[in-house]
Amino acid sequence: MNKYTLFQKAKNRYAPWPIEDVDDFFINTLKAQPLSLSDKDIKPFLIEHEIPEREKIGGVYGVYDLAITALLNGKVKSVNDMEFQQLAQKSVPLTDTDTILTIGSLVILETDNFKTVSGCYIGGTINRLYNLVAFFAGLPEVDKTNFENYIIDDYLSSLADVKTMGFFEL
Repeated sequence: MNKYTLFQKAKNRYAPWPIEDVDDFFINTLKAQPLSLSDKDIKPFLIEHEIPEREKIGGVYGVYDLAITALLNGKVKSVNDMEFQQLAQKSVPLTDTDTILTIGSLVILETDNFKTVSGCYIGGTINRLYNLVAFFAGLPEVDKTNFENYIIDDYLSSLADVKTMGFFEL
């Protein structure tokens, strides 16, 4: 099977998630704290030329949960691992923005249409989180003449990582 055919099959099978579902996933599954860009404590964490344009921001979160950050940093392979379960029991809910962003990461979701996610800014290095966002965004609209192999290669790599994390049966 050629890569463009694989791209088309994956595009049909894994549709972009509605932004409301992504928001729900961040809050309820990743235990992320929704944040406001107007919060004075968030200002030092914003890199103006790297964050999405204000009119394209679809969500702002602080990801700080002990078990979730261990998973997203690759220190724990899956939500089904015993180590993840043990860390989850030690996790404590926080509401202080400065503390959340000091121990965790800032995530700003970008949207072009306020229906689906189109990209993100992540303050910190949480590679697996990029893979989750790529999964949520789905594959772009690309015709065969503009198709590049890396598009499907990158997406399939993200998909494999998301599957490994154990959040979804894919």
